[in-house]
Amino acid sequence: MSSARSSCSLAVLTFALAAFAAPAFAQPVAVSDGGELILASTNSPPNWNPVSATGDITTNRQQQWPLYPHPFLTGTDASVTMNSQFLVSAEVVSTEPMVVEYVIRDEAVWSDGTPITVKDFEYTQQVQDPRACADCTAAFTQGYSLVSSIKSNDSGKLVRITFEAPFAPWKTLFPFILPAHVAETYGDLATSFNVGLSENVPTVSGGPYMVESYEEGVVMNLVKNPAWYGNPAHLDTIRFRYIASVGEQITALENGEINAVYGGATLDTVEQVNQMFGNSVEIGPTLTYYHFSLKANGDVMGDAALRQAMTKALDIADMTNRTVGQYVEGAVPMTSAAYIPGQAELEDNTGATGVGTGDIEGALALLEGAGYTVVDGKLNGPGGNPLRDIEILTYSTDPIRVQLAELAQAQLAKIGITATIDAADRSRYTPEAQAGNFDIYTTATALDLGALSLAQWYQTDAARNYFGYSSAEVDSLVEQISVTLDEAETARLTNELDRALLADGVVVPLFPITNMAVYSDSYANIFVNPSKYGTTMNVEEWGLKAAN
Repeated sequence: MSSARSSCSLAVLTFALAAFAAPAFAQPVAVSDGGELILASTNSPPNWNPVSATGDITTNRQQQWPLYPHPFLTGTDASVTMNSQFLVSAEVVSTEPMVVEYVIRDEAVWSDGTPITVKDFEYTQQVQDPRACADCTAAFTQGYSLVSSIKSNDSGKLVRITFEAPFAPWKTLFPFILPAHVAETYGDLATSFNVGLSENVPTVSGGPYMVESYEEGVVMNLVKNPAWYGNPAHLDTIRFRYIASVGEQITALENGEINAVYGGATLDTVEQVNQMFGNSVEIGPTLTYYHFSLKANGDVMGDAALRQAMTKALDIADMTNRTVGQYVEGAVPMTSAAYIPGQAELEDNTGATGVGTGDIEGALALLEGAGYTVVDGKLNGPGGNPLRDIEILTYSTDPIRVQLAELAQAQLAKIGITATIDAADRSRYTPEAQAGNFDIYTTATALDLGALSLAQWYQTDAARNYFGYSSAEVDSLVEQISVTLDEAETARLTNELDRALLADGVVVPLFPITNMAVYSDSYANIFVNPSKYGTTMNVEEWGLKAAN
């Protein structure tokens, strides 16, 4: 919507969340060429490699999207389509064995003039395949490790990938194509991936924009890529200005210091926006949801009975009502860690497993059966000693994550557990998680990859398995899902995987994130994108409104 005074009303927010089952397709309008836009971001890139375990985070993906080629795009309606600016075609040409063929446009080149070819696909596959690079710290390896060969033609523009076994979500592969010729200058696969592409600001681009300059913690300036082969970009310059909190970002927008803000909607930010003039607001649902993940090893959390009691005592509906429910009427809590409300495959798996039901009596019964006792309101372990304090790690710059930690703290107290909260800033939050310095981790997961999004967290030795969790049943289900082409069978297996994780007491799904784009009325074509890659997916369409 657009108006002289932004009108971010509760009615609009209600519609945004309720409409997830059929989010709207946004049609771009005509804009003029030239000008700049300053977009706020909460943090500068912690790692310049967007497919590494450290670099694959929301703000980083969004900032680096304009710099890379992408075979597929997610629309504002959550549809996935081939990126015709980069590819001529992409299709499964054989099922036994499974073979996928991509044809790259002849015009597609990196900003230094080097053609984008099969070599770039080969490198991007190898660094995400543990068989080819065991030391590469990739965020995601599923699918890449099933590739048996990659072949081409003389031009290198044909990419023919043969898989050892079927891989149903093949369109999720290669979200960022990495520049092989640049990686080559950094050394072998592991060195180039973990060090070269991770620690150095990108010097070449395969997208509509490229980095002109970067000042850590202050700003990253992007300018048009003169070798861009797709639809012409409109803005001359895009600047990412680093401002730690969304509240501060909106104040900067109101003061005219920046032109746009993109992030999760909160009660405070909605109230701020309601007082502003001269801005447009786009609000929409996403495929990302908040959740708690629990450690599954160690002196306390290694006891499954304790975890199961904790997850039963936590109350998902109450947390939803006290957070997003304060500004989104009819906000819907999660009933699954694998599907968002509104998706056809969704089942009530939290109800089936008792997770997040706020069942204090049931939680206490589980604890009693495992030898725990509550004495003077304090939980004692099976040996009779008081249980140590449970530490909840949360992100200090996200007010919702902080509030969720506080609510969990209060709910766990009902079963005699004392919880302390570590509200870490951006410099500590991810490192503390990676080191396993928590008992409960307050975080979020994007379900763009379906069940394989869960594999990144909970499969044995997965890149984001900070929990010490391992389950032969879960590992087997992940492997079955990855090779199943039948949609109904995939949904059945995914719900089975979901119930296994919930029953093990390692995850408590909470509610989907609703994102909000607020920007000056002078601009157009800035949309909320439901994928984990964010609003910059259509960055070449952004621009100043054309004169009437």
